Amino acid sequence: MDLNTKKRIVALIPCLNTSFHIKNVVDDTFKYVDEVVVIDDGSTDDTSNIASKAGAKVIMHPHNKGKGEAMKTSTKETLADIYVFLDGDGQHNPQYIPKLLIPIINGDADMVIGSRHLEDSEIRKPSPMRRLTNFIASVIINLVINKLLPFFRKLKTDRNPTYRITDCTSGYRAITSEAWNMMDLKSSGFEIETEMIFEAAKNQIRINEVPVSCVWYSSSSRLSIIRDGLKTIKLLYQKLKEVKNQSY
Repeated sequence: MDLNTKKRIVALIPCLNTSFHIKNVVDDTFKYVDEVVVIDDGSTDDTSNIASKAGAKVIMHPHNKGKGEAMKTSTKETLADIYVFLDGDGQHNPQYIPKLLIPIINGDADMVIGSRHLEDSEIRKPSPMRRLTNFIASVIINLVINKLLPFFRKLKTDRNPTYRITDCTSGYRAITSEAWNMMDLKSSGFEIETEMIFEAAKNQIRINEVPVSCVWYSSSSRLSIIRDGLKTIKLLYQKLKEVKNQSY
């Protein structure tokens, strides 16, 4: 990888039963990063062995703990200046990693989200329900971080950056280790992706989005629209309450 940087860049790939895709994902990811770390979150297939043979460092959970726990485990056991998170099921194309990194390396952002919903984004095999749900979720998180969070913190709007998030549930993102360590992340499941955005806004971390392509494999996705959506709403409510209580 040649991005004219001396920063150490590590890709972190949380996985659960992704043996069919993981070798290609690891092989392609190595083209752009210094190290690839696969977090096997209790797989019952050959994900770990295949990833290890492909050259990835493998961290194993003895049982399934959830995507959020896998992400947190990976950063505790990895030294890097920039983390790149992507899924191991083939949905994210590693060729977009430089796009995620450039705003950070240029000093324009601390976290970059690979959005499936910008003008130049490409989604193959899109699920209408997933797209609708993500749109609603993004409307909610924009309201929370741009209106409710400043209100509860008793801060004037002009002291806070304005965020425009189009894809709050995207798991394809890059973040500096410094920004990651500023976040008080409590999620164990898929809601961690929205929680990261909340924590970024709370700490006035700069967020950019870049367009990426994505292939949605409905058979491989373990995201439950209703269950995980309700968990996310509950989490945001609790975090707003904490902010409010700390402000009074």
